[in-house]
Amino acid sequence: MYYDCRYISPCEAAWRLFGFDIQLRAPPVERLSFHLPGQQSVIFADDDPVENVVNRPTIAHSMFMEWFEANRTYPEARALTYAEMPTRFVWKKDIRKWSPRKRGFAIGRVFYVPPGTGDIYYLRCLLNKVRGPMSYSDLMKVDGVQFGSFKDACYARGLIDDDKEYVDAIIEASDWATGIHLRRLFVTLLMSNSFARPDAVWDAVWHLLSKDAQFHVRRNLNMPELLLIEEEEKKFTLLEIERMLSPLGKSLKDFPNMPLANEECYNLASDKLIQEELCYDRDAQKVENEVLVSQLTDEQRKIYNEVIQNVDNNTGGLFFVYGYGGTGKTFLWRALSSFLRAKGDIVLNVASSGIASLLLPGGRTAHSRFAIPISINEDSTCNISQGSPLAELIVYYKLIIWDEAPIMHKYCFEALDKTMRDLLRFKNENS
Repeated sequence: MYYDCRYISPCEAAWRLFGFDIQLRAPPVERLSFHLPGQQSVIFADDDPVENVVNRPTIAHSMFMEWFEANRTYPEARALTYAEMPTRFVWKKDIRKWSPRKRGFAIGRVFYVPPGTGDIYYLRCLLNKVRGPMSYSDLMKVDGVQFGSFKDACYARGLIDDDKEYVDAIIEASDWATGIHLRRLFVTLLMSNSFARPDAVWDAVWHLLSKDAQFHVRRNLNMPELLLIEEEEKKFTLLEIERMLSPLGKSLKDFPNMPLANEECYNLASDKLIQEELCYDRDAQKVENEVLVSQLTDEQRKIYNEVIQNVDNNTGGLFFVYGYGGTGKTFLWRALSSFLRAKGDIVLNVASSGIASLLLPGGRTAHSRFAIPISINEDSTCNISQGSPLAELIVYYKLIIWDEAPIMHKYCFEALDKTMRDLLRFKNENS
């Protein structure tokens, strides 16, 4: 049994027994809102006409903007920061103006903003230090020097660290960690908003993050003599960081001034996807094919020969193989795959379910391989764009084997058909 009750410690019980105040706020706290230029909020009731809201005379008179105006009007306000404003002034909501306080006392509290929010975080840092600004430009001015962003102004005032400790941490880790581990460390620090200037950290440590770039590119492209220049190593590293950020719902675009993985990087990625399908040992595939073909039944061999003839003649076609469980369908798929892979061709093995895909050599689910939408209708297409790595892979395939196809909705096949016609029209005008 569970009791819906609350435990009261002895000190709290004594406080209540003596009848002392339980809730008391002295002095009162004034919550101070702020916003970036042109982003002030507008509060209105649900039934307020839009015209009345837009034409309201005080619509642009926010608490924050009126602080600038108060600094122009009252000399004593110029000696206060935004958080100190309620100690000497009162915000009157009816007329939306700051007025000198005649009695009482209040403490100002500026709303919290997490570091990852960007400019508005740096604006909040300045509000706790700058006294008497009359505009946003005054907030970004330090010792007579006008800066172009709140972030630069924070650096000039020494409000933000220089990230040296993070650079030192990556340099120290490079003595024992591999390149991929260093990239994961860099991504972890990015996601935790630890960097004040991610681009500066990148410039300081990119050579450590990319120290295994040449090895991976040589292996993926099967070119042992390949030599990468610095720009190519940077592109490879940025692409790997982008891939690590993608499952976390982030991108390099979300971090100001960070270089991006450009189109040339994606060309390298498309080669890598193709190389993954071409990295099979051809001799081993040939031996496996000979063993499998020798064990085919007459019915299996008939299907096998017809599909291989169709692929060799490049005539295209659709074949539907039906059979009960245990009749050797997966055995036939393995024979077809090993024959084409022994020749250096690409076979895409997919299945409608995850368990079935594990039985296919190099198998994937159809949704994963072809980016088929989960919520699908008759107008749906696969999420594959022209020139993307997956599009390049699909262009070069020779055969698609789709296991357990009947359990999929017909819209899935129609979506794939429309997508493939779009991708292949540049290669085959009749597609």
